[in-house]
Amino acid sequence: MPLATPLLPITILLLGAALLPLTKRVARGHVRYGLTLLVAGSFLAVTLSLYWSRSKDIILPLWRPASLFGTELGYQADRLSLLFAALIGFITLVVIIAQGAFLQSDEQYHHPYGAIFLIAAGAVSLIFAADLVTVCLSWSFLDLGLLFLIAFVHRGKASSRTGLRLLAINYLAGLALLASLLILQGLGETATLQTTLLPSRVVSVVLLATLMRLGLYPALVALPVDVEMSLPTVISWYIIPFSAGAYLLARITALAPVAPLPGREIALFLGSLALVLSPFPLWFETSLKRAASFLVLNQVGYLALASTIASPYAAAIISSQAISLTLALSLLFLGQLSSREPVPRLFHIWTRSCTFVAVASLVGTPLTLGFVGRWLLFRSLIEAALGPLILLSLVGNSFLLSPLLKMFLEPVRQGSNQGPVRPLLPAVMTALAIPLVILGLHPPFVEVLVGQQSALSTIPPLQVLISSIEPPLSLALMGGILLSLTLGYLMYHKGEIIVARAGISLETLTKVAKMEWLNSAVGWAVRWTTSILEQLGSLFEERRAVGWILLFATLVALLVLSS
Repeated sequence: MPLATPLLPITILLLGAALLPLTKRVARGHVRYGLTLLVAGSFLAVTLSLYWSRSKDIILPLWRPASLFGTELGYQADRLSLLFAALIGFITLVVIIAQGAFLQSDEQYHHPYGAIFLIAAGAVSLIFAADLVTVCLSWSFLDLGLLFLIAFVHRGKASSRTGLRLLAINYLAGLALLASLLILQGLGETATLQTTLLPSRVVSVVLLATLMRLGLYPALVALPVDVEMSLPTVISWYIIPFSAGAYLLARITALAPVAPLPGREIALFLGSLALVLSPFPLWFETSLKRAASFLVLNQVGYLALASTIASPYAAAIISSQAISLTLALSLLFLGQLSSREPVPRLFHIWTRSCTFVAVASLVGTPLTLGFVGRWLLFRSLIEAALGPLILLSLVGNSFLLSPLLKMFLEPVRQGSNQGPVRPLLPAVMTALAIPLVILGLHPPFVEVLVGQQSALSTIPPLQVLISSIEPPLSLALMGGILLSLTLGYLMYHKGEIIVARAGISLETLTKVAKMEWLNSAVGWAVRWTTSILEQLGSLFEERRAVGWILLFATLVALLVLSS
């Protein structure tokens, strides 16, 4: 097969999103579901064929706005971007399989498969973007898919509020990216995301925009409770945009200059704040649908720290943490989905084991992929003289483990030998859990996946990685990690006592983490500003209008003459 272009996976997804509504009235539910599986499978197969047959970068120029930004609008594909695109394709296929395994025919008929394909197409377009102009357009494309998903699953006030938040975030991030383009134009440089180093000011602006995107999606655009969205659909809501943003963060970090970036202190503060505050809302949540936003926010804290330490392992830390969260959070969703069904005891034990692997990777337990990224980050923080942040991370990790164990390891329903056999779900969960363990046991497999000539630094074997820090410090750090996990397990057993004795303090931290105070402050500021504008506008009404207009015109004339 001839070497395809990065547009081919995006085209397949767009065709699927366009054809599914057309077949809604002429095809039955199972036929449409089969077509959906065909589109998702073709997208994953084409992406994998690009991944295995690639020999050099693919750049496809589409438009040359040289008069505006001095760059071309196009796509690129390398091993790292194709790996993340294949990851999104795999998650999309998992979502569709999970829907088919647990929903009835009439529910499948009304499922928003087309909107999920739009979200995946926007994410892949963002991953393959070769320059900042394409990033801006792909950013809007991704938001468009999310808005279509909201409009499909829920029509009402909650949908409108969430849509407005999405638009606000897109505009803020778009302004930041536009500022970076103008800075590049003023410096006479191109906006490409290739191997050349970008100016530090541009990298800082793009990094802050990307971190804002990653952090504000779960924090401020958390899925409203009254939006009825199935758990497999929620996977696509959280996982696909996060994977695309994490890839862009890793790509920009690899192009960053060696010197510390402007605004580094802000990113360090926000990342540390996310690590400390994000676990506490989980203590009062029992539903993964509402808790997922704070799990994502916790991992964004680690990405924020990794993006600002100017370490050669920054891109490797971000990539490993992103892959770990993508696989682990998908496992948690599938585990909660399987707990609602009566299954044979053996299947119940197996799915619980896969869920345990996901929780272990999220908290950085040794022998999992989450530990590899966490250890590389701790090593980089020590080299950057930011050792106190390690203690902050370990304390936050203890408070994170306890609610995770309570939420996902306590069975909702005991397995029954009389339940139906669903081998497809344990197979999918096993396929998600195996990479978390294999990449944790042998981290150099990451280099095999992304190739030697990639943005990632070479990750040594696990023994060499642990011994890369001086033995006394390495032992102390390993002891601190194990101690934080032990404290989290003890808090899991004493969770009710802790909540009873420190309830007010935990509730206060939860309110701070949910940023309800910020929403109230912003709302008050908007209402106050609106009332002042209304009062000013009333001065120009009725008989007083002519006098105030003449006075205002006189003041403007005096200011102009004096200048």
